[in-house]
Amino acid sequence: MRTPIAPRPARGFTLIELLVVIAVIAVLIALLLPAVQAARQAARRMQCSNNLHQLGLAAHNYHGRCDTFPPAFSTVVVADREEPETGPGWGWGSMLLNDLEQRNAYNAMNFSLQITDPGSRTARTSVLSVFLCPSNVGEGPLVASTRAGDVAAGDLSAGQYVASAGQLEPDEFPDSNNGVFYRNSRIGVRDVTDGSSMTLMAGERSRNVADATWVGAVPAWRLCTNPRWPIRECGPSSTMVLSHTGSAATGSIYVPNSKVSMVDDYWSLHPGGCNFLFCDGSVRFIKESVNPTVFSNLSTRAGGEVVGSDQF
Repeated sequence: MRTPIAPRPARGFTLIELLVVIAVIAVLIALLLPAVQAARQAARRMQCSNNLHQLGLAAHNYHGRCDTFPPAFSTVVVADREEPETGPGWGWGSMLLNDLEQRNAYNAMNFSLQITDPGSRTARTSVLSVFLCPSNVGEGPLVASTRAGDVAAGDLSAGQYVASAGQLEPDEFPDSNNGVFYRNSRIGVRDVTDGSSMTLMAGERSRNVADATWVGAVPAWRLCTNPRWPIRECGPSSTMVLSHTGSAATGSIYVPNSKVSMVDDYWSLHPGGCNFLFCDGSVRFIKESVNPTVFSNLSTRAGGEVVGSDQF
């Protein structure tokens, strides 16, 4: 008679084996995570670039009808007044809505009335993805203040793309800057003698530095840098829609993503630089390491500077 064989007990993982498996998984995750994050950031940067490309196409469609690019913002200027601008203040982004397949929002705006008119509230608070960079942080409407320092009822939809005013401060040269956009500007391709492929039209500004909007500029309002940003500065209403590069003559050139950027500068959350729209409709990524003078010269429409495409 055979003796029955007792079943062998199931062999499980020892504690050491389990720890080794966990360690291997942790190493694999650590190796994979940066690649996943890089892929996500690349996708966000690509979407941001596509947004700017759409804005460029819309600007050229507008130019095709009007023989000029839209003004940075429209306003009536009254001489001998402490507050020279009386509005209405509608900006370049608002004027492109019809060319961005946003006809409903465009038709809901009364461009003859003030930007803050109650009848246009639904349109000016619309959240439009074409003006938003996926890498941006923060949600909600633009946050502004009055010249007296009180927080204003900022119900303007936020945006992360600002038009290029040129090298000079938009508030110090409101009607005579050397870029493509300023208040009541009527600049066309014919005026961009430096070459449309070498002249900035618009670039990024992330909310971690300061707010911006596609809607326009409200007279007597001002924007300030984000409370968590190390540099505190407030600028006039024109900074809602405009940015500048600075001038070598003044020694105040701030390259993309400069750690000393202020309320009217360019900044993005893309590692290494910012996306920029050029006047020919192309979109290029300009690195933080760009030569400051080259970057400054890209914002002039007729400065006569010689800039090669291999310099940025």
